[in-house]
Amino acid sequence: MRREEIKNVRVLADNGYGKIHNFEIVQKIPAGFDVWNIPEIGGGEYIPICEDAHPEDKHDYSVNEETLKAVELNKEEVVILHDAASSGVRNVKSAQAALRRTAKSKMMKRKQMLAEKALPILERITS
Repeated sequence: MRREEIKNVRVLADNGYGKIHNFEIVQKIPAGFDVWNIPEIGGGEYIPICEDAHPEDKHDYSVNEETLKAVELNKEEVVILHDAASSGVRNVKSAQAALRRTAKSKMMKRKQMLAEKALPILERITS
């Protein structure tokens, strides 16, 4: 069972499998961080963000668990960013790239729709 606790400037999230993630609450997404494609945290009011553990390896999707962060947003924005992250739109650069492409498939059209909704939010909360 998932449990969460907000203390000081941290969100402690137990994933229900014995793993507790410790997220530092920040106002903006720092350089090198992306929206993490996991469920929202803090009762749906925080979007989890992470840093790649091995950015040089494009096939390694592990994250640096020592630098996890979270940004407080309204629940609607959290849902938009979570949906976008699930389609691969995890930062400003990936949102802009999705919008520049020509959508030839339903999946790409959906990705562009999600990128269009997520881009203004990402631009506002990225440092």
